[in-house]
Amino acid sequence: MNRLAASILTVLLTAAPTALACPLCKDSVPSSDAQAAGGLPSGFNNSIYLMLGAFFCVLGFLTFTIVRTVRTPSTSAKSAFPIINDKK
Repeated sequence: MNRLAASILTVLLTAAPTALACPLCKDSVPSSDAQAAGGLPSGFNNSIYLMLGAFFCVLGFLTFTIVRTVRTPSTSAKSAFPIINDKK
């Protein structure tokens, strides 16, 4: 078991430098002017933050909707499949 864990850890650590950034990010950061305010790396960062923000907003809205639906007692709501009691 230790040998398997050591080999998995070795593969993960050797693959980490190639998985740190996408190819465009990896090539653009060293070859760009990092002092420029509107540079390409800051554009990549801002777009990633925007996508993460949108993802967490949607996830929060879905969580809020599910929790509100579960906690709200609905006595007037009709179920889609009415329960028929055939015990006679």
